[in-house]
Amino acid sequence: MSRKMVGTMIFAAGLSVSAATAVADVSAERGATLAAEHCTACHDVSADGAFKEYPPSFASIAVYRSREQIEGRMLYPPQHASMPQLAFIMKPAEIDDLVAYIVSLERDMGE
Repeated sequence: MSRKMVGTMIFAAGLSVSAATAVADVSAERGATLAAEHCTACHDVSADGAFKEYPPSFASIAVYRSREQIEGRMLYPPQHASMPQLAFIMKPAEIDDLVAYIVSLERDMGE
């Protein structure tokens, strides 16, 4: 095996350890704090928020959107929406925390 190949394998292993650590550091609790600071002017961010369409409550977002859709909407809101691009306001780790909080609100529609 060449030195370049070994170096690439070590680098790739380091990336996966780094990614696993980053995922472990995600906090729905910190996300709740961020939601209270940045999102309550428009959204109902409570766990028992009423389901509404516009702007949607975080509880309804959790039920109807995947983690990827939630993150995508935060980073790239529709062009004429009043929602800001959170990538200009928050750090990537904060966006991860906010997504984790929203996803934690998912509940059974039969309740």
